[in-house]
Amino acid sequence: MIDDLTNVRNRLIPPGRLHQVAALLNMPHLDETAADDDDAPRAQQQVALYTRIANWAQLSAQAAAQPGASDAHETTEQYAYLIEYTDQHTKGWHPAPSEHSDGITLADTAETVARTVLLRYLTHLAEHRDDYQLWLVDSLSLRASVWHMNSAETHRRGRHRNWASTAPTFKEIKIPPHAVEIRTPSQIHRVLDHHNAP
Repeated sequence: MIDDLTNVRNRLIPPGRLHQVAALLNMPHLDETAADDDDAPRAQQQVALYTRIANWAQLSAQAAAQPGASDAHETTEQYAYLIEYTDQHTKGWHPAPSEHSDGITLADTAETVARTVLLRYLTHLAEHRDDYQLWLVDSLSLRASVWHMNSAETHRRGRHRNWASTAPTFKEIKIPPHAVEIRTPSQIHRVLDHHNAP
């Protein structure tokens, strides 16, 4: 038992990654920037997050065990997403750097995609912080916009038929996104600091 506990302890992941797990599990009302207390020690934040994830996973398992539950969630939809940035020196929103800033993914809801891709992007920034040091200004804000592919294609109604079906295209021709998630400068830097804490 002690060996098992030691093995688990060696595999603990930081709060920033735990928030990504929570988003992938589609947990509701979870602020990815901190646990219940921003000033709590990192270990206490990990305990709180692991506990909330475990409780949610147990409820999810019970829901999945109900007759017909798995069939109801087998169909996932295609979504296009675009991550953009703005800061005090920039007018409007612009595509965020890196190949992780736009793409197409499968999910159940646009809201899930928005949360997940923003967390994934912030994790990428944290893991490659030196590459983005000059861009990570104190006033940086991030936004994830998500389009349901089929709905956006229907909304397009033949306009710009030769353009690729991507999030930048949907934005360019002014199709409203189905979900938008924004992270403020303080939220971004708390996530980065949590991720890089010793």
